[in-house]
Amino acid sequence: MTGISTYRCCVLAGLLTTALSGASLAADDWYPLTVNATKVDGSKGQFDYIPLSASGKASKKWSICSSFPHLKDPVFVSVNYGMVEEARRLGVDLKTYDAGGYGALANQISQIENCVAAGADAVIMVAIAEDGMNNLLMELKEKGIPVIDAFNGVNSPNVAARVLTNPRDQGFRAGEYLAAQHPAGTQEVKVAWLPGPAGAGFVTAFDDGFKAGIAGSAVTIVETKNGDLGKEIQSTLVEDILQTHDDLDYIAGTAVMAEAAVPILKARGIADKIKLVSVYTTPGVYEYVKNGDVEIADGSTVTLTARIMLDEAVRALEDKIEYTEVYTIGKVYTTESAGSLDLETILAPADFAPVFNLSN
Repeated sequence: MTGISTYRCCVLAGLLTTALSGASLAADDWYPLTVNATKVDGSKGQFDYIPLSASGKASKKWSICSSFPHLKDPVFVSVNYGMVEEARRLGVDLKTYDAGGYGALANQISQIENCVAAGADAVIMVAIAEDGMNNLLMELKEKGIPVIDAFNGVNSPNVAARVLTNPRDQGFRAGEYLAAQHPAGTQEVKVAWLPGPAGAGFVTAFDDGFKAGIAGSAVTIVETKNGDLGKEIQSTLVEDILQTHDDLDYIAGTAVMAEAAVPILKARGIADKIKLVSVYTTPGVYEYVKNGDVEIADGSTVTLTARIMLDEAVRALEDKIEYTEVYTIGKVYTTESAGSLDLETILAPADFAPVFNLSN
C-alpha cells in the first residue's frame, strides 16, 4: 500500500474528538473537505478538496465502471451510495460490478475487462488484492483507460490517482487508543487481532497501523487470525480465539468481527471481561458503540471518500487532476462521543440499496 500518514503525530491529541472532518455536511455542500493529499507536483500536506460538481456538470456524459470485491458489506454499500450521488451531480453514467468476494480475484479482473470492452471510459477499482491487479492495470494504461485506485489500495504505479480512507491510519488510531489506555509500565493486556482477509491491501494496512499504534505500550497481540468478511466466517474465528485463549482483554479487528463477537461474548457470559475494538464503522457497530457493547470504533468519512473517487475519475478523463493521492481523515469514537457523530458522512441512508446501472 502506498502513502504514509502526514498527520501521525497529531492523532493522539484528536482521538476522542467528537466531530469528524466533513461532519454536518449536506449533499449539496459536502465540500470543501480537508484531506491529506499529494498534489501533481509532488507536494504533500492537508488541503481542502473541492469537486468539479462545485462548478457544474462534467464536460460530457462519461461512462465510468466501478468494481467492488463484493457489496454484502454496509461499508461498500456506502461507497456505492457516495459514488452514485456524485455521478448524478456530475451527469455521468456509472456501472457497478460485484466480484463475489475476496476469493474472486479472477472474476474481478474479468468483470473490469468486460466493462472496458463495453465502452467504459474510466475505472474506479476497489481491488481484491494489492498485487494481483498489476498486469490488468498495465494493460488499461496502455489502452488509455484511467484507473482510480479506490478504498483498498494496490501497489501498482499504473493508476491515475489513489483515493483511500487510509486504512493504515484507521488501524493506527485504534491501536494508539489502546496504547493510551494501557501505556508502558502498566499491567500487560492481551489482544486477539482479526484484521480481515489475508492478502487484501487494506488488511496489510490495518495490520501495519495497528501494530505501530500499540508499539511501546502494555498491549500485546497474542494471536492474529485472517478470514473473509462474512459474519459466519468471522464468528468461527472468534469462537476459535476464545477456545484457545481464556485470558483475553480485547478482541480487535473489522466491524464484521465486532458485530459477530457481541452475541458470542454475551452468550458465554464474558461480555464484561473482553472488550471489542473495531477499525471501521457499520450501522451495527455504531449501535453497539452507543450502548457500550463495543469499546471504540473508527469513523472514516466513507461516503465523502466515495464522492471524491468519482470526482477523480472524471478529472482524469478531463485532464483536471489536482491530487494524485487523496486520504480522507477520520476519528475514533466511544460511547460518550458516538451521539455527535454525523452518520451521513460515513454510511448510506438506511433505505439505500446498491445501484448497479446509473444512466444520466
